[in-house]
Amino acid sequence: MSEVDQLIMKLSDLERQASELRTNRDKLNTEAREKADRRDELNKKMAELIAKVKEHQISRDDDNTKVQDFKVKREEVRKKLAEAKKEVDQIKENEELEPLPKPPVPEKVLRRNLKQLEWKIQTEILPPEEERRLVSEIAVLQEQLEEAEAIRALRQERNARFSTFEGLKAEMNHFHKAVIRTAKSSQRHHHEMTKLFSEIDEIRKEADQCHKDFIETKKIADETHKKFIGIIKEKEKYQKELQNLKQKARVEHFREVKESIESRAQAALQKYKDGKKLSLEEFSMLVERGLV
Repeated sequence: MSEVDQLIMKLSDLERQASELRTNRDKLNTEAREKADRRDELNKKMAELIAKVKEHQISRDDDNTKVQDFKVKREEVRKKLAEAKKEVDQIKENEELEPLPKPPVPEKVLRRNLKQLEWKIQTEILPPEEERRLVSEIAVLQEQLEEAEAIRALRQERNARFSTFEGLKAEMNHFHKAVIRTAKSSQRHHHEMTKLFSEIDEIRKEADQCHKDFIETKKIADETHKKFIGIIKEKEKYQKELQNLKQKARVEHFREVKESIESRAQAALQKYKDGKKLSLEEFSMLVERGLV
């Protein structure tokens, strides 16, 4: 097998290797891009979930602040309620010992009777004894009215204290429910954060694995590309050698043809000198060289 044939076989083998390396490199680069795209997709998803975590965290912290505020207000009301309960209990205890009296005659009736008597004295001419009797009766009514007003004032004060006590109980219940409701809301936000953190952790693991796979695949792809470049350079070297050999062969063939022609021309010239008959080709060769 000639050197040229050997080079052609070598180049064919290098072309096969280069094709395989190119295919493998492109496949690896595609896989690396897919891993990078998946990693970026996961990182984007993770960023979205982290944003949601921050939203829940803000809401949770806001709820926790409200819980503390409600607890402070509840405690303030509890102290007031304790004092109000003491007063109510004392009132109940006093009423058990001495029930709050009721006026024998309703205050409204006393006022009406008093007004009628006063009007009678002012508008009628009465005998002295009748007038004295009415004045005495008016004095009794006024005393009874004052007593009725005092009893009404006591009842109003009692009712006000009971009303204050019930109002504080309602306010206490309001703040207690607010504490429970807001604490549950805070817990829900915290629970959502925990779920999101778990999801983020799983996504981060997959994203880290994708990045690791990307690095490893890209490294292999780069190494394959280096081998491919090495094969291409080696192929170019052998192609240059083949071209040189072909050029050398052409030069050698030209030299051999030229020498053959010169030899035939010299032979034709010798025949001419010897007076031998020349062929048309031999005669043309001598004419071209200016030998005849």
